[in-house]
Order: sequence, then C-alpha cells, then structure tokens
Amino acid sequence: MPSEGATSRADAPALALEGVTRTYVRGAERVSALRDVSLSLEAGSFVVVLGPSGGGKSTLLHLLGGMDRPDEGRVLAHGRDISRLRSDELAAYRRGEVGFVFQSFHLLAGRTALENVELPMLLAGVGARERRARALALLERVGLADRAHHRPGQLSGGQAQRVAVARALAMDPPLILADEPTGNLDSQSGQEVVALLRSLVDADGRTVVVVTHNPELEAVADRVVRVRDGRVIADERLRPPGGGRRSSGPRRVGTVPAAALAALALSAAARRLGRAVLTGLGVAIGIAAMVLLVGLGVGLERGVVSSITSLGPLTSVSVSPQQVSTGQGPFGPVATGPSTPITAASLARFSALPGVRGAYASPTFVGGMTLGARTAEVAIAPMPAPSLVSVPGILPTLAAGSWPAGPGRIVLAQSAVQALFGRRTAARAALGREVTVRLAAVSGSLFGGGGGSRPAGDLSPLHLRVTGVSTGVGLAYVPYAVALGWLRASASGKSVTYPGATVVARSVADVEGVARRIAAMGYGTQTMSGVVHEVQSSFAVIETGLGAIGGIALVVAGLMIGVVMSMSVLERRREIGVLRAVGARRGDVARLFLAEAASIGLAGGLVGVAVGAAVGWAVNALVAASGNAAFGRGVVALPAWLALLGLVFGTGVAVVAGALPASHAASLNPVDALREE
Repeated sequence: MPSEGATSRADAPALALEGVTRTYVRGAERVSALRDVSLSLEAGSFVVVLGPSGGGKSTLLHLLGGMDRPDEGRVLAHGRDISRLRSDELAAYRRGEVGFVFQSFHLLAGRTALENVELPMLLAGVGARERRARALALLERVGLADRAHHRPGQLSGGQAQRVAVARALAMDPPLILADEPTGNLDSQSGQEVVALLRSLVDADGRTVVVVTHNPELEAVADRVVRVRDGRVIADERLRPPGGGRRSSGPRRVGTVPAAALAALALSAAARRLGRAVLTGLGVAIGIAAMVLLVGLGVGLERGVVSSITSLGPLTSVSVSPQQVSTGQGPFGPVATGPSTPITAASLARFSALPGVRGAYASPTFVGGMTLGARTAEVAIAPMPAPSLVSVPGILPTLAAGSWPAGPGRIVLAQSAVQALFGRRTAARAALGREVTVRLAAVSGSLFGGGGGSRPAGDLSPLHLRVTGVSTGVGLAYVPYAVALGWLRASASGKSVTYPGATVVARSVADVEGVARRIAAMGYGTQTMSGVVHEVQSSFAVIETGLGAIGGIALVVAGLMIGVVMSMSVLERRREIGVLRAVGARRGDVARLFLAEAASIGLAGGLVGVAVGAAVGWAVNALVAASGNAAFGRGVVALPAWLALLGLVFGTGVAVVAGALPASHAASLNPVDALREE
C-alpha cells in the first residue's frame, strides 16, 4: 500500500522540491550537495539544469528519481511525497514512472542491446513475447534495429547512449532523467541524442530533465535552471510547457519472477564461466565424497541386512537355554548363565503359545567341507520343520537346484560353492557333486547364543550330494530330520536337548509378545527384527560419520563460494546500481545473487552426484568381478533419497555461503554503486 500522502494530484506539478537539503559525509568531511532548494517543474517540458561539476545538479537528479533521499525537505512527484516512501515503493516509482539516462551509459556488458532494453520489463515480469516486441520497437525508434543483437562493446558511444534511451523508455514512464547524456559523446553523436530526448517531449508529451555543464543544450530547452554550490542561482523559462502526460500514480510492485532471476543469474555465471566452473567443482568434490561415503555405508548395511534376513523371517524368535546376557557377539548379545534345557516338550509348549505359528529345533553344526584338494569351513543348519517350510522368508532363495528331501543331500550357500569350485563357477555347476563333511561342533542358532558349543560326537565323515545352491550367505542346509539325527548321534546315548530353537510368530506384531512369554519361561530370546534394528542403528551412526567426512569438503567449497560471491559483488557494483535504477528492489538484488550461488551449487551437486555414482558403479563392478556373494548387489548404493540429498546439500551450502554477499549487494546505495566500480 502507498504511504500516507502518496496519492497523485492531477493539478500538481510533475516534480517539485520543497526546502530540500542533502549533505554527504565522506571520511571526516561533510559535503553540502544541496542547500534549502525549492523548485517546481511542469509536466511536458524539457528542463536543462546547468552548473559546474560538484555544484549539486546530479544530487538533484538522484533525488527527483528516487535514487536518494533528502536530509530535510520534501520531493514531490505529481503531488506525491516520494522522499517518505519505503524502499520497495521507491523501487516501484523508479520502475514505472522514471527512466534514467546516464553519462556512462551503464549498459550491462554481458547482454545484447535488445536484452539491455528488455531489462526493466524483465524485472517487472512482462511476458517474453511482449517484452521482445516492445524492445525491438524501441530500438527501431532510436535507429538501432540493426544493432539489436550487438553487445555494448560492439557499439559506438552514440549508439550505446541511444540504447540507454530506449531502455529508459521500456516501461513507458512519464519522466526521463538524463545525467550528462552527451558528456562522453562526440559533437555529432551528442546532437543526435539531444534531438532524441527533445522528441520525447514534443512527440510523447513526457517530462525530460537533463543535468549538464554544457551550455549548448540551452538552445533546445524549455526551461533552464542554474545551480552552483548546492543552490539554485537562476531559473529561466524560455517557452511554456506543452502540457505533457500525467503520472498514473503509484504502481504496485511485485516480486521479480523466478524465471527472470534465473536468467540474470545464469547470464552472470556465464560471463565468469571459468570462475563458476572452479567454484562448482569444489561443490562437486564435496558432494561426490558425501554420496560415495554414505552410499558405501548404505550398501554395506543393505548387504548385512540381506544376509541376516536370509537366515529367517522377521517373524522369527531365536531361543537359547540361557536367559542372562553378559557378552556381545557379532550379531547381538551372547547368552550365558543358568540354563533351562530345550527339549521336545519345550518345543510343544512354544508352539502352543498365543500368536505362535510353530517351533522347531535349530542346532548349527560347524565343521570342514572338502572337494578334492579344496577345503572350506561350513556351518550347517536344519531346514525348518515340514509344517513351517512354506512360511515366507524362512528359507533363502535358491539360485539353482532344489531343496533336499532325504538323507545324504545338502544345499550349499554361494560362498561355499565359490570356495570349493572357484569364484567364477556358475551355481549349476555344483549340482550333483559330492562333498565330504567332517563335523567338529554343534551350537545353538547364530542369534540365540545357544548353549555354547559342544563336540559333535563321533560322527564319521559324511558324504553329501549337492541338490541346490542358495543365495543366502554362510549357511548350508540339510533336512530337519537329518539334522536331528546328527544331534542324537552327537549326544552319545545321553538324553537329547537342543542347543537352540526357532519360534515363528504369526505376524511381526506378535513377535514381541511371544518373546516376552518365552523369556518368562526361563529362556533367552533374540528376535530377528531386533537384530535387524540393531544393525541398522549401528550403520546409521557409521553413515552419519562417513557423511560428515564428505561434508568437510562441502564446507570448504561453501567458504570458497562465499569468497567468490563477495568478489563478484565488488566487481558488479555498477550492475547493481543499474538494477536498482531500473526498479529492482533490495530483495530482488539479494535473490539475484542467491540465485547465482544456487545455480553454481546445483550444478556442482549434479556433477558431484554423477561422479559419486560413477565411482560407486566402478567399485561395485570390481566387487562383482571378485565373486563376493555377500554383496551381490554391490557395496555402494545410490538410492534416490541420497541423490536428492546431494542436490539439496550442494544447493543449500551454496545459498548459505552466498547469503552474506547477497545481503551486502542488496544494501548498496544505488548512487554509490553507479559511481564506483
């Protein structure tokens, strides 16, 4: 909303200064640029403000154009006090009601003449088709249609100034302010520019104010105002004003469209491509390191969890005779202490508990396996009881062959096949081959802790034929009845107790309740879901640590972006001043620099994710070539969330690093920004 007193009046002069004073502080010196100046300018007139350098004429122009504020007094535009407007309202005033023409042209070097003329419309959100058509029409009006696609460096001084005039007309403002428009031109070019400015009054009815020290402009002026030492010393009306167009009043200014900011940001980055590439490379290295290291943790976690879940479903509960946990094994607590034997009667009690689908003994036999001259250590588990074989996930998937149905048969894991037959041997090559097994000990299940290990007894070497190869890791399987026969034989006539058992719940929701009831019976329990949770929790810490290592490189890249953006602000002060002069708000300037930083960060993030994925793919290829069955899907994973996280981190770090330089750019006074480079 416009501020109080901002309403335009039809009978008010186009511009007026009432008791305006403006003082600048430069170091320890106070400079009085204007001293109690009062002046009223009618609409539709060509006003020339004459005076020597340092006399205050440029300050007067900046105040009329809303580029600066007075220390005292008021500045009125069609009766509206613009000296009291908020910053964004002043931006709206400059964007819609004022067109600036500068002595040094102030065209953006990296943009064509057409793009320079389009700039105010781009910031105002004018559509591309309309913007392009109007810019071409304006260039044709100033006689430069054939130079539309030339850059400022390819134009003469007079051509560049005519482009600046076309840019000043882009938003069709009623007021044109020109600061020494002929100061950098030869006499012929200067006369052409003055004639063009004069036509804006005669043909369009605009109000044109020119400040200059060139007395030759008096010949075309409707009014000449002379200033010296910050005061108006003479005011001469040479001809009456033409009754020019009136301001339409304050225009609502909105946010610069994101597409416009993106276009400007990409253009700025392209002009400094080498620097942008090096800066983006720093981000890419950080993102690649983060993606690769976190992906390594995710891949390792996936492999370990896959191996664990291949040993049984998440609905299973491993039971051991001991209830007290005093140690920590590779997969969870190792149970020790007073023992409650697991017998056939115990299995029946387990099976009768609420929420239980069934229970079976799960001894694990450990020994050596030989095939010719090759040997391998092996752990052999029983298949589940026949009534539980159909439970999803209770057995690993077969890579080849079938599950054994009688004695003298065995299913090997891929790791055992690789050890006995060679790493590059296909799973089917092992089918039908006979292996020799010598059992050394028997213990409980891997996760239950068991009743410790005890000798397997006097079991003669076993000759077993391979009927299948599983995708699981580590365990071989024999039929349930065969495993119980081995267990009875190892007992040497003693009563048979089981070193471990597996209880299968009806659903994951029943698991914790089943485990509590079994524990209340004096047994130790370990749930498969609990094991998986512990593994995932451990890997979460590992992945965080690995990500932090990669993040160090990302922080360094962020600091580099901050330094580069700070340098960019210093180098682009004039560009910032031009943007503010044509109506960009402070927030628009800040968003422009943030968009540039974000574009560098996003590009670096994309490259980093791609590099991390490529290195991960190469590592996975090497692992696959080694035939490591435990990580058949590779040790480096790149899930979609990790790729997205890399892009977010790359962009986010760049935006955070660019925030301070962007804030500094937005805070620059437009007058100072145009004056200094």
